[in-house]
Amino acid sequence: MKKWRCTVCNYIHAGESPPEICPVCGADKSKFVEISLEEAMQYEKIKQAKPNATHTVDAKPQPGRFEQTTGSSDTASTSQPKNPSGLKDFIERQLIVHHAHPVTVHVPNGVLPIVVLFMFIAAIFGSTSLGWAAFYFTLVVVISMPVVMYTGYNEWVRKYKGARTSMFMIKIAAAFVVAITSLLVVLWFFINPDVIFAGAARRGSFLILNLIMLVAAGIAGYIGGKLVFKD
Repeated sequence: MKKWRCTVCNYIHAGESPPEICPVCGADKSKFVEISLEEAMQYEKIKQAKPNATHTVDAKPQPGRFEQTTGSSDTASTSQPKNPSGLKDFIERQLIVHHAHPVTVHVPNGVLPIVVLFMFIAAIFGSTSLGWAAFYFTLVVVISMPVVMYTGYNEWVRKYKGARTSMFMIKIAAAFVVAITSLLVVLWFFINPDVIFAGAARRGSFLILNLIMLVAAGIAGYIGGKLVFKD
């Protein structure tokens, strides 16, 4: 049976022909290249031995042309270019090598469930202290989002060649939704802290805004997980 590699995310497919759509990143079949069985076996062996290693594979694979480098998971584009373009290029490559996006994205993904939980408990029990605690947690998310989005954009361009597949477009859109809704939550609560209390005008809209923020973060995290674990 033939083996095919997605040149966007390095997903390996077994079959007589490549899939119409990559199940990991959503790239179409034109992005797949056929590789040898030996290369596919080497690829899987390295992946199992060191899941977070980078596997560099030529666009036209040849037996034995695998190079394992330290860096981000299973991608060809983290290898250093032949002609580095200065300090900016070096920094952006290091951000990928040291997993800057997966690290920074843990801030909003870890904090937002607490934010929404605190907001709802504050609304149910009329707790001012929990409301303000949720406000400060959301402020942390607002501050972290520019870094999350920059490192994510850098990873998208360098690791995944800026592929405009549906998966990447949804992930990017979800990140913008998190950034915008978290900013709106902070501004709204700062201007009117009583919005969470029973009988307050627009309380339902405020809590729905919190839920949208959490769902968007969940969607972005789910797609990110597929790209990392390739399943």
